[in-house]
Amino acid sequence: MLIRNGVTFPEFSRSVKDIFIEECIKDGLASDRALSAGRISILSGIPREEIDRIVREWSEVDGDSDRHRFTRSLRVLSEWSTDERYVGPYGWPLDIPFDSPDKDGVSFSELVRRLRRGTSAAAMLDELLRVGAVRRLESGVIRLENRAYILEAQSNASLNQLSTAVSNVLQTVSYNMDVDREEDRWFERTVLADNGLSAKHLPYLAEFLKDRGSQFLEAIDAWMSARHPAAEEQRLNVGVGVYMFVQDEKDTWDPIEHPKFQFRAGLRDSETAGQNA
Repeated sequence: MLIRNGVTFPEFSRSVKDIFIEECIKDGLASDRALSAGRISILSGIPREEIDRIVREWSEVDGDSDRHRFTRSLRVLSEWSTDERYVGPYGWPLDIPFDSPDKDGVSFSELVRRLRRGTSAAAMLDELLRVGAVRRLESGVIRLENRAYILEAQSNASLNQLSTAVSNVLQTVSYNMDVDREEDRWFERTVLADNGLSAKHLPYLAEFLKDRGSQFLEAIDAWMSARHPAAEEQRLNVGVGVYMFVQDEKDTWDPIEHPKFQFRAGLRDSETAGQNA
């Protein structure tokens, strides 16, 4: 996927380096340990001078990377869909004005301001309008069109959406590996076609899942929306994902054993072409 989207190994390596540093910092914050470049260097194996440079670049970006914009947008949509002040009697998000005469009244600006101070509500609205997540009605109020953050295909933001989805699955698997009792594990199941599935039936399965899966997720969304935590209760970000997958045949290949594999280290492309000829 990275190769198809033109992401080279140095770019991937740099991104992973950023993530190692970020996670080391988060672990330190969670445990109240002293945060220093030296400690992060020991935990991550990354030289201190690189840590200093990368953290300095973060501050210069001012949190406005694609990944951070994507995360902030998701939080706005999630809060709009679950906060009892922003949800109607049937669990569907209310149409809201951009601003309210009352500073703390229900409005898009108040929602954005409450989630992250310093973020421009106008810029957030432009982003959500761009991806079709919201719509401005003729009356001027804003309507939430999609509870999911629908993104342009092959964009940087869509890659961030993919990383978030994969991260959620891995966190569930990781959690279940660390829990001894079956009844304490989070729900995680996979259904496989025992004898495979005819290619002609794949579109029908996709339509079946789109219909039944959407109904299932909407029921879960309504269930969670009806159980908003009280102010004094611990609040957790919880979600459920349903997805269809088709295994790529290439994922089962062993390149060395494949009959077409003829690569030789140090051989130029022209020499390889001559030998094949």
